[in-house]
Amino acid sequence: MTDVLIVIAVAALPIVELRGSIPLAIGILEMPPFEAALLSVLGNLIPIFLIYWFGNAWIKWTAQRQDLLHRITKRTLHRSRKAFDSKYRKYGMLALPLFVAIPLPMTGVVTGTLAAFLFGIPLRKSFPLLAIGVIIAGMIVTAMTTGALSFLDFLLVVPA
Repeated sequence: MTDVLIVIAVAALPIVELRGSIPLAIGILEMPPFEAALLSVLGNLIPIFLIYWFGNAWIKWTAQRQDLLHRITKRTLHRSRKAFDSKYRKYGMLALPLFVAIPLPMTGVVTGTLAAFLFGIPLRKSFPLLAIGVIIAGMIVTAMTTGALSFLDFLLVVPA
């Protein structure tokens, strides 16, 4: 598998997303930052389509099984709805890019897309907003990975 496909695949993975693919691409695969960010953003957009195209079928299929997969799906959907609900009530559609752009656990594009899907926001409306969030997150993670934010190191200094 080529480095390009590895970065795209890692960026498409839930939980890891571009928060893992950009440091992997820059630090281990030694890609230029722009290439790493571009490939990671492209890979991170893949789950949006998968969730919208296959979300209902997945939910129905796991509900019929009533096994571990169903419990994981149910828990993930509940968490996504809970994490996004208050932000959506407060900020409306603007909550999508804000929620996705924050490079913290459980705030990536998978959770944002699940929330948009659960709230009945059509793909044509949610995709541009989710993509903006992914691009902003990509810029933040790239800046952090390359040390562009190293001037903030003083915040990490622990007094003796």
